[in-house]
Amino acid sequence: MHGLQRCKTKFTIDLHPSKIANVAGGVRARLSSLLLRYNDDLDGVLLSYTNVRVLTKQAPILTYFPFVRVEVVADVVLLRPKIGMHMVGTINKVGVDYIGLLLLGFINVSLAADQIRSEFQARPLDHAWVSSKTPQHRLEVGALVHFTVASLNHNGQFISMAGSLLQPGTGAHGFTAPPPAATAQKKQKKQKKQKQQQQGAAADVPVEQQQQGEGKARKKKKKDQAAADGQPAGVGAAPAQQQQQQGDGKAHKTKKKQAASAQQPAGGDAAPAQQQQQQAPPLVQQQQQHPAAKKGKKEKRKREGMEAGVSAPPPPPQKQQQQLDTAAVAAPLPAASPGKAKGKKRKANAAADAPVAEAAAAAAAAVSPVAEKQQKKKKHKKG
Repeated sequence: MHGLQRCKTKFTIDLHPSKIANVAGGVRARLSSLLLRYNDDLDGVLLSYTNVRVLTKQAPILTYFPFVRVEVVADVVLLRPKIGMHMVGTINKVGVDYIGLLLLGFINVSLAADQIRSEFQARPLDHAWVSSKTPQHRLEVGALVHFTVASLNHNGQFISMAGSLLQPGTGAHGFTAPPPAATAQKKQKKQKKQKQQQQGAAADVPVEQQQQGEGKARKKKKKDQAAADGQPAGVGAAPAQQQQQQGDGKAHKTKKKQAASAQQPAGGDAAPAQQQQQQAPPLVQQQQQHPAAKKGKKEKRKREGMEAGVSAPPPPPQKQQQQLDTAAVAAPLPAASPGKAKGKKRKANAAADAPVAEAAAAAAAAVSPVAEKQQKKKKHKKG
């Protein structure tokens, strides 16, 4: 029923000196005197109390009265009726122009004739009010009646109220329909509860089941793609795109091998043809220019030695031969085309050896005059 409220309340109680020997008993006696009475401080009627605890450790004595003031805390149940609330009372009196009710067995409620719907007609002989629409709907002594609070009246510690049966949802118990507002609220609560249950059911689905569903969807997609490409849709079959990438990689590797075999010379230890072509001109030019440059340096050293009275010693023949051999080994060979025969390879090797032979001959021609001069000097010294 509306209007009932449970709360924890603090009381200030003045105990008579005769209650000092039993403070707990004196507190309970004071709280019991407040039961079923309207209290302005509580703004309602005290119906019950439990769990009483005395907070005061040292109680002061009032100046002009020999009472001891203590503070107490208790759990209480209060009735706080408000105008417009729906409540239920029991009929105890039926008159021609009113109906009397008892609320909770001790609060008087009166229903005046102008607060009763016109469908109800008073029947003094039956001591009841009967509905013209539904004859079974009777307001008689002992029946439970749903009403709304029209007004409140409290004089001192006693309270009374006036009720009304004009609003929907009022009347005898079992013949009343809930008011439209209450019905709408119930529908909203029901819908909200259903949404919460649906959300909770969706949240309770295990993560493993969700992952399994996603895996099945991926497998189905792969099967569809394989069927569209004309490939078998087995579990171990790779997608068409992956197979195409593997085929492209294999073709690329085959092309690389063919190019490497085509560029590799007959000896097998030379560099690729492209590097040989890039490096060949500088080395050949260096070999062709080496004898003339070396000869010019020798002559310059000879002139400087003659001026200083000392001739510069020429490089030993072994070192010259090593330089010639190094130049001959480092000389690149022209690349042989993959489609040529062995005869073309021999011609290419001969063409590559020609510059080396010319460079060796030029070096020997440059060295021979220097050796002859050194021998003449030695004979002159001995003589």
